[in-house]
Amino acid sequence: MRGLVTIALGVTIVLAPAAGRGQYASHDYFTGGRIHVVPSSHQDIAWMDTPDSCRRFRDLHVITPALKRLRESRDFRFSVENALLLYEYIDRHPERLAEIAKYTREGRLEWGATYNQPYEGMYDGEALIREVYYGKKKLQKLIPGANFNCAWSEDVPGRSMQTAQIFSKAGIPYLQFSRFQPGVYKWFSPDGSHITCWTPGQYEESGRVIRNATDEAQRTAAFAGKLASFNTYYRSRSLAPEFIYISSEDFSEPLDYDAYFGKWNKEIADRRSDLPAINYATGGEALAAISAGHGKIDSVTGEYPNLWLYIHGPTHEKAVRAGRSASRLLTAAEKFSAVSAALKGSFSDYPQHAFDDAWQHAIYPDHGWGGVHGDSTDRIFANSYVKAARAGDSILRSRLDQISHSIKYKGEGKPIVIFNPLSWTRSDPVQVTINTEGIYDNAFRLVDDRGEAVEYQVVSSPAEGTNAMLTISFIARDIPSIGYATYYLVPGKTGDAERLRINITGNIVDTRFYKVELGSGGIKSIFDKEQQRELIAPGRLLAGEVFSLQSVGNGAGEFTSVQQPTMEGFEKMSQYNTGWSLLENGPVRTVIETVHPWRNCTVRQRVIFYTMARRIDFQADIIGFNGERSREFRMAFPLAMDSARVSYEAPMGVVEVGHTELPFAPGFSKPEQIYNTPCREIHPREVQDWFAAADGKGSVTISSDVAVFDWIDPTGINARPILQPLLLASRRSCNESPLANWYLQRGDHHFTFSFFSNDSKGYPGWKNGKQAAQPLLVVDNVPDGRSRRDDAGATLPERYSFAGVDKDNIVISTIKKNDDEDKIVLRCYDMEGKDTEVRLSWFKGIRNLEKTNIIEQNPERTGKEGKVPVTKFSIETFQFDAVPGVK
Repeated sequence: MRGLVTIALGVTIVLAPAAGRGQYASHDYFTGGRIHVVPSSHQDIAWMDTPDSCRRFRDLHVITPALKRLRESRDFRFSVENALLLYEYIDRHPERLAEIAKYTREGRLEWGATYNQPYEGMYDGEALIREVYYGKKKLQKLIPGANFNCAWSEDVPGRSMQTAQIFSKAGIPYLQFSRFQPGVYKWFSPDGSHITCWTPGQYEESGRVIRNATDEAQRTAAFAGKLASFNTYYRSRSLAPEFIYISSEDFSEPLDYDAYFGKWNKEIADRRSDLPAINYATGGEALAAISAGHGKIDSVTGEYPNLWLYIHGPTHEKAVRAGRSASRLLTAAEKFSAVSAALKGSFSDYPQHAFDDAWQHAIYPDHGWGGVHGDSTDRIFANSYVKAARAGDSILRSRLDQISHSIKYKGEGKPIVIFNPLSWTRSDPVQVTINTEGIYDNAFRLVDDRGEAVEYQVVSSPAEGTNAMLTISFIARDIPSIGYATYYLVPGKTGDAERLRINITGNIVDTRFYKVELGSGGIKSIFDKEQQRELIAPGRLLAGEVFSLQSVGNGAGEFTSVQQPTMEGFEKMSQYNTGWSLLENGPVRTVIETVHPWRNCTVRQRVIFYTMARRIDFQADIIGFNGERSREFRMAFPLAMDSARVSYEAPMGVVEVGHTELPFAPGFSKPEQIYNTPCREIHPREVQDWFAAADGKGSVTISSDVAVFDWIDPTGINARPILQPLLLASRRSCNESPLANWYLQRGDHHFTFSFFSNDSKGYPGWKNGKQAAQPLLVVDNVPDGRSRRDDAGATLPERYSFAGVDKDNIVISTIKKNDDEDKIVLRCYDMEGKDTEVRLSWFKGIRNLEKTNIIEQNPERTGKEGKVPVTKFSIETFQFDAVPGVK
């Protein structure tokens, strides 16, 4: 029977049955048009087996047979979904690169323009941009003269709001995607840039009726049915009659319809058929054909929240943490490597190869976690992240050391240099571990570069059996944008800091900024003294409280909405009536702790209050988790806000829940899979550095130490928002094979979240959130004044900014060497939806400023005296001369 599916876009797709010749439903709009058959093969890095086994399969059953078909037929086309698959194949068959290059330049062999097919919200903005650096840009270098204009994302039900901008500004106008209401779309990012996309619904199911046809007549009827199902859709939009059929399934092999197409087109030439012509095409060719018409392509704008988010952060907590760390370390390392090169006047030791290798490891894991032998795949993915993080840390530390030794230290004592990788001046807590052996008889003061005393607090001593190693904490104030400030340990005793200590009376902690009431297992009340309001709502869950739910489901799968946890086996810290222990109470901070065994682990919660910072840190340790299946751990922040607006950081942007998502449900994917949850109601969500809630009085921002958060009360009691970072979940891979794995995550897990409040009624304290997620960097290995020799090459002042911007809404995401020229590249973006004229600053001056596309190509002169326009929510890339004579 025939069925109808309609979604909010007003799109109606008629699901026509197969029919015999002469019985086709109306497809008259396509008469005189074309069917573009796009042969492809959906490929995760693994999932169907181990990565190595899948590489062999792609070699023997996909790419090598596709090359054979391309040799045999000039008309044949084949599309490989991403660039990584080419790099892997060339590693195995370097002798075939010339043949591959020939077909690619001819436009018959297409390589997807991204490195692989990731969960877009799993990566930060710079990591997503590296998808096109190591996709399109690297492909252009490998095969000069070829066109890489189409990206593929056939599997993941989700799309980040800035992806269209990243693709568009990389010169990638087209996207083939899946698991969305069938049709052609112009997908816009909030800055106004867009890409043109085609989706067949669900990539595999949409072609099943054609692939499964038992004879040519049945196949023709199936094609005619496809046309009939889109006849009204195309006619109502006056689209060019160019129909796209994606021939792909998991591990499908290249098809051979040559003879069949010949018969089909001969019947049309002989006027014995009113069907359109049929031909092979690549994904880019097909979209170019439909885009060339003058019809109305539906426009969509906004975040499509990822329905498969449980597969990465919650079920691979340690791995994704390493991946997030890798991106942050690598961007910081790029910034300070560019500084180091400019200081030296040479790029000769700029570690370009190391960066390329590290970034490709940092974005190697795609959407195919788990699966058959998934324990092996997950281990390879995690190790790739760890390798990238270690490389980033190594490069960063070496460059910070070089810069630190270029500072002219005027003060006596042992220097401590605090570096800020972010592009605004900031003040934050830092911890420094110092070897005090033989210096100052263990009596010392901490002073800043002006010689003014700085309060510090001893956090731990001894370490490893010696009392010479001390860890101290202090508030590093006004650290310049992409710069540093110097502190000194000098002889002497600290003054009496008793007046700074936080007052604790019973269960009340009274700080300069908050009055806090402790409860058993969490915080009952946080009263903001500046806003004169209570921030925490009473209810079943306390602030900072860890709780556990049943979490039955898969990381990903054919479900149509996120599989929600349930209350079965509900467990929370407060049910154990545990008390709080005071661990520290000093001039910088006060630390309290509660700990109790649970049935499957031990949970430890710590809360850190600061005497001179409007901030509360919440730490949670899940110790010795036994890997009990289908359990989920969260932390709660129930907020006393009515009509709150929840927002969170997406890659290079901000999503306001209920406002900036797609304003409809994703719709039909296949008959048994209709995504009918409106995008604005999908939860939980992927998150970058922070999530927040605001009302008419102010806001609360929480820095994120995890990749996923929620705001809906899972107990079903509280209508007010309960901000909840998802700590971990022990779910199973959706692969049905008995060889697929559970994501059990046995062992110890450690988390830190920072709580901020302010009276902002617009965008909340996003800078606070990013600062806590990207801490200040410490260099403490510079010799003290007694052993430091006078170095004539040390000319930098004790406090300095290397780069920055003059507008508060602009973030510098990276500063790096241009991949191909001896120029400095600076990329920035707007976080607040403001059209801005921005003054860029660079310590060596900005000369010959040019605007490029996002992969550092097509430069155009722009700006005057470092001033450039940055429109709302845009991502802009600039380059300029590093310094006269740099080479």
